Amino acid sequence: MGGVTAESRRIMKNWISKIKYYLNSFIEVGVLLLAVSVIAEVIFGPNVAFFGSQVTENLVKLLNNLGSQGIAALIIVFAVIFAYRKLLK
Repeated sequence: MGGVTAESRRIMKNWISKIKYYLNSFIEVGVLLLAVSVIAEVIFGPNVAFFGSQVTENLVKLLNNLGSQGIAALIIVFAVIFAYRKLLK
């Protein structure tokens, strides 16, 4: 009967590595676009045509919605950023 062979494990590890690579690349592009949109809004004002409107206001609303206490939300955001940076290394 068919069991899990070393070849099938190698194939699965290869697929998982590819998926992790593409997900990391997608997340990295998203973070870069977010950073560029915040910088563009700071430089050119809140109505930057390409990035939509008021990115920083939306980020502040997101932080406020994460928790009733802003410091708790900020700690969560920093923990996610720390985990993401650790994942990239």
